[in-house]
Amino acid sequence: MRDKVFNIMEQIKIVVFIYLIIIILHIFSVKSDIKDIMIATSISFLMVTISIVLKNLVKKPDLPGFAWSTLVSFFLTLPISPLQETIVNAMGSYVFSLVGLPLLAFAGISVGDQLSLFKELSWKIVLVSFVVMASTYFGSALISHIVLSIKGLI
Repeated sequence: MRDKVFNIMEQIKIVVFIYLIIIILHIFSVKSDIKDIMIATSISFLMVTISIVLKNLVKKPDLPGFAWSTLVSFFLTLPISPLQETIVNAMGSYVFSLVGLPLLAFAGISVGDQLSLFKELSWKIVLVSFVVMASTYFGSALISHIVLSIKGLI
């Protein structure tokens, strides 16, 4: 149990650092109100902390951290949730492209030391990534086109 608590605390330290970067980005780049950003950050941090605890304590199903995060935020923002309106209103002060920026930087750093593994995958990983990105792009465009056509907007 001591190892689990230590692991949770180490993960939370990283999350705190990421949220500090997010706060700084919001304050200096889009001149966000500090009070609004602190409320949004506190709510988001609480949801991420719940996800980290679930990831480390729940063994069945063995889901990755982002899946727990998705589930926690999904259930807390369902229309039947008493917290839904508060969470949605608070998150309105976030510019989500600024939230993703430090996460992508940390993802790049984390795979940086695994370049030898990527070399073993060779050109196939590049081909697969292009197919996935193109499929996602064109699939999203198709869905958008269908929805806009149904609504009579195009």
